[in-house]
Amino acid sequence: MPKEPNKEDLIFDGMLFAINNESGPVLRLNISSLSEREAISTAIHGITAIGLGEDRNRGLFGPIPVPYNTQYRALIYVFYVETQTSTDPIAQEKGQFCGLFFIFKKDMIRYIANVYSMIESLLNVYQENYLVKEDQLQNDTIQYIYDDLISNLKLKPKIRVFRVNDGITVEFEDGTVKLGNEITFLISEKEKIVYSYIPKKLEKEKKEQVMKILEHIMKTEYQNSYELKKVSSKKAFQSTLKKNKITLID
Repeated sequence: MPKEPNKEDLIFDGMLFAINNESGPVLRLNISSLSEREAISTAIHGITAIGLGEDRNRGLFGPIPVPYNTQYRALIYVFYVETQTSTDPIAQEKGQFCGLFFIFKKDMIRYIANVYSMIESLLNVYQENYLVKEDQLQNDTIQYIYDDLISNLKLKPKIRVFRVNDGITVEFEDGTVKLGNEITFLISEKEKIVYSYIPKKLEKEKKEQVMKILEHIMKTEYQNSYELKKVSSKKAFQSTLKKNKITLID
């Protein structure tokens, strides 16, 4: 079995497995923190949203909202298995519709986007090797696939540093930073904290402008899930940079 990573290192919060049979979507497995109501609704919503088009291609879809729980989103991996038990002539000919639903907190969207293609590629490999016929749809197999997937997708929190100088926003990606004359801020993804420093002599109007820039980044990339800590002195901010192994350059 794959080595179990620390929970705080995981991109996903769990997984659902559902099939679509003659009576409609059926939840077969819930190994997530979602309640049964949330999980069943997610399976129904996801299968309905994707639909059963003529192409019946496998692939990764989403994210979609999780009904009754605004803190989570779901990716859906759709695939088809050979069936001997279905009475649906389309399923008999083209395969039984199946879906793996990967549940994640909405503040993980940025990470999900970065590894989306890798997730789909890994799932294609798992499906080709483990999920071809309906008698392979065993809970132990589904659990193994999930465990192996998350072991390959360990979260690697970053330290990101930005400055705004004369209205121009720059992100430093080499472990160094030069202080901006309007704002400099450090994002600690592990702590989920944004440290910001604005020079005291900056005019009120410019302070409002640069705060809008910071708020936009916090909203679009982290869904306002991070705490904002305003550092009042240059010396204190330099200490924060040093603690996070960021070198200040002139």
